[in-house]
Amino acid sequence: MTPKHAITVGIVSNLGFSANPCSLVVMTQPKDIALAFPRGGHLELLIEGVLSYADEKQLNWCYITALESHVISVLELANWPGHGILAAINTEEEAACAKSLKVPIVNISSALPDLPVPSCIIDNHAMGVLAADHLISKGFRSFAYYGLKDVEYSRQRQAGFVDKLKTGEFTADEFLAYPTYAHEASDWISQNHELAQWLVDLPKPLGIFAVSDYRARQILDACRNSGLRVPEEVAILGTGNEDLVCGHVVPTLTSVARNNFLQGYRTAELLDKLMRGEPVQGDPLPIPPLEIVERDSTRTFAVSDSRLRDALEYLHENMHEPLFSIDDITRQASVSRRWLEYAFRDALGETPYQYLRRQRLARARRLLVEEPKTKIYKIAQCSGFSSAKQLAMTFQQDFGMSPREYRRISKS
Repeated sequence: MTPKHAITVGIVSNLGFSANPCSLVVMTQPKDIALAFPRGGHLELLIEGVLSYADEKQLNWCYITALESHVISVLELANWPGHGILAAINTEEEAACAKSLKVPIVNISSALPDLPVPSCIIDNHAMGVLAADHLISKGFRSFAYYGLKDVEYSRQRQAGFVDKLKTGEFTADEFLAYPTYAHEASDWISQNHELAQWLVDLPKPLGIFAVSDYRARQILDACRNSGLRVPEEVAILGTGNEDLVCGHVVPTLTSVARNNFLQGYRTAELLDKLMRGEPVQGDPLPIPPLEIVERDSTRTFAVSDSRLRDALEYLHENMHEPLFSIDDITRQASVSRRWLEYAFRDALGETPYQYLRRQRLARARRLLVEEPKTKIYKIAQCSGFSSAKQLAMTFQQDFGMSPREYRRISKS
């Protein structure tokens, strides 16, 4: 029997489901795989990664999902006679249940540390580092983190954020809320009032990193209710790059994009090994984030000098041009090269050349992933590098690999 809230939804065909299990000609017996995590949002991309792996390996996998509630908990799978489980284990009770199951199981959640079952998770620490780096590059000197109490992925994201800030001798205030899956839903209403007061009391301009896009949206609402301008007074950066949340609000929200597709692919690969009885030594390496997807909520520069602000805006507008140089910035801003050097070091902690180089590399990395069929030389030209050779040399210096290797690793 399947769980009381579950249903078999069919066999994978490319990235969809086959309505008729007999339509897929496979010699092996079908394997039932339970998807014990919420549907929707970024987890739909994770599912695409799972389906891609199963399709690539020609696995005869059927999938068990919930009916109306869109979620199965591992607690409902105690006596389920299936073949494998992909689960988001978020509570101690679920962790104890997962440990007792006879069916191979792989966890995809970072909510708890030291789980008794194999896990394939994202690199939460790296997400925090990326967020801090983005806000520092915008000239912010006051920072804050809005996270969750007693949730491991929140702790790791905060640790990465704070660790990166420490390199510039910065600190971050914190506001930790109770997660709604562990408390009454009414708690978040009172949290809104506390959050608004906390934001009002912090020094401005402020760069704030939220544990999720949903919490980033909550910050945006609190700023609006408190009369705080976004991004001029408070720049907001979320996590997850959920288009429904980030792209359909004013101002739109900047977010750290997760590589959910790769996480799904690696999760399915790990479950396949467990189901085959192959030895698995330790969890796979955490999946690094993709990039910062900048939108209106951080589209500002927190610098007091109007000349430096103009210089930064001009740099970002023209950095994709291979012939664009620091001298172009000095002419546009009507400042000396010496003044620009001091201003960048004082406000951003690096020279204009270092800043420009880093921004161009970030653009190249994003294009390598987003445009997998574009030639390397074209990526170089669109990122401000004079040639594919110059891009390759810069990549090797910073990442220890070529652009082609980076693209292959990101894809695989």
